[in-house]
Amino acid sequence: MSYVYTVARLRGMENNILDTNFFSRLMDSQNLDDALKSLGETSYAQWLSQSQSFDKAIDSEILATCKELESFVPDKELLTIFRLPYDFHNVKVLLKGLFKVRSGESEGRRYDLISKLGTIDTDELTEAIETEEVGFLPYGLNDLIPECWRLWEQTKSAQTVELLIDDKMFAAMLKVAEDLNIPDVTQWVKFKIDAENLRSAVRLARMKYESSKALNFFHSGGTIRPDDVAKLLNEPQETWTRLLSHTDIGAALNAMQDNSDIKISLSEVSKALDGYLIKVLEHAKYSMDAPANVLLYLLTKETEARNLRVALVCVAGGLDREFGRRLLSNA
Repeated sequence: MSYVYTVARLRGMENNILDTNFFSRLMDSQNLDDALKSLGETSYAQWLSQSQSFDKAIDSEILATCKELESFVPDKELLTIFRLPYDFHNVKVLLKGLFKVRSGESEGRRYDLISKLGTIDTDELTEAIETEEVGFLPYGLNDLIPECWRLWEQTKSAQTVELLIDDKMFAAMLKVAEDLNIPDVTQWVKFKIDAENLRSAVRLARMKYESSKALNFFHSGGTIRPDDVAKLLNEPQETWTRLLSHTDIGAALNAMQDNSDIKISLSEVSKALDGYLIKVLEHAKYSMDAPANVLLYLLTKETEARNLRVALVCVAGGLDREFGRRLLSNA
């Protein structure tokens, strides 16, 4: 299946991606009104005029991007891989709200946290979960949601349920990627699992978690076994870069090599991992027929959205601008 036309369209759309100069100007804004005026000169303008919330405007831009790509991308499953995490995020939000309600908290539901960026209509998903009529839901959710309820009844632990949902999410993403039979995309999903496992390892190290109790926090399907990730917790954190040097994702920690304690650089680790997940697809730019260009564009757009949120929150809250700049990802 040819992707020449698709890639050509994406190259044209790349001209609207916000660059580092724009974010530098945004960070220099005196206040939120000035920042929003700057944003109003971009493709986000149409959404700002419809919504008072910049969060909703940003989501609207990403959703519109997905819909535009659907009109010319041959393999729609490439978009599914990108959007699936938002479906599973919505499942978490809805279930955690119901758990609170059943525990006696009348204000447990948080519909405001539901994202429109998933593939499943949010109203249909909400009704299905709240009525427990989930048989029609895709991606294994029809089996997962009852399993989540059983696990909740046994443990009363929302975190345990959340880990199960993440596990099934990665399995669903890997299944879609393998069915597509595009090696670069399948490899990227595996790297995404590695990245999430490594992110979790850093968090657990901050909490001084024991390796023997950490295995449930790591997901299978990546290029590094969960057992091997858990073993990192037994090692001095300053040696992690060396211990992971034989892996592809080990290079993502090079930015931390000057730090003696990885615990002080959690945000830098997270930013490096996000950047890594874009860099592993950048070779697709040199091909005018590589399907991975679709995923690369979506990830770049998602990074743009994340940077906008960081910058606008920083300006709105009067936070230290240099600190905010350090949080921005370089796509």
